[in-house]
Amino acid sequence: MKRKRVSPLNYAFAIGKIRVLEKFLIKQEVFRQAIETDLEGALRLFVEANLYSEAFLKIKDSKELEKILDQELSKLKKLIQELLQDKGLLSLLKIDELKKTQAIIKKFPNKFLNDYVMYIIDLHNIKTFLRLYFLKESPQNLSEQITCEGFIKKEEFLGLFSQELYAFLHRLEYVHKQATLINYAVYLAEAIKKIEKENSFIALEKAIQDFLIQNLKPAKYLSFGPEPLLAYYFAKVNELNLIRMIILSKLNNVSNELVTERLNTVYA
Repeated sequence: MKRKRVSPLNYAFAIGKIRVLEKFLIKQEVFRQAIETDLEGALRLFVEANLYSEAFLKIKDSKELEKILDQELSKLKKLIQELLQDKGLLSLLKIDELKKTQAIIKKFPNKFLNDYVMYIIDLHNIKTFLRLYFLKESPQNLSEQITCEGFIKKEEFLGLFSQELYAFLHRLEYVHKQATLINYAVYLAEAIKKIEKENSFIALEKAIQDFLIQNLKPAKYLSFGPEPLLAYYFAKVNELNLIRMIILSKLNNVSNELVTERLNTVYA
């Protein structure tokens, strides 16, 4: 049965609601302030900056934190489910299932969302490549773990696996996307060099999130269609993850410097 197309114009009301909610997304400077203060101060900053309930102020351990964040995520998913008229796109709320997500998104002629999923696949494959490369794993292992392709083909990853790292970095500078080029190296090169020098993937994780958030931001300027709803969803999930990271750091006495190093850019 052919899926009925929903007109982008039908999203006018939903986008109006999202535009209001976007104003309450937590800004970068608030996260920086939260890192520098104590647990109570950080929780108060989050409550005052957003629409979070005062239940946040009562968090004393990781169990309470996870319970409240799960509640917030459930509220977020419910909102998007109510506003999203292209119900097939609800699979994007569980985008970790890459192969299934890619199959579904191909049914929707939406360049913004298709590109975003392809970015996620590429970045997942890049991280997989680097992890196995530095562990000196076999090409066979890499082949088994790359289960779907983004803009970079699987055979290219396999071909580069036996070469020097600079060849891989050079390839990331010129990735074909339809009639244009993507330069992943602009975002990832320094982080990859840190893996080589320090055996740490922290900078790479941050760089990947920075890239994804930056590529969501054009949705702020779209007046119709599902893109602003899903961009807001991903932005809010990123916000909840940053709150988790900062509050857990307070509960476990992690240094502010280490947390700042992990703080990626935000959508607000």
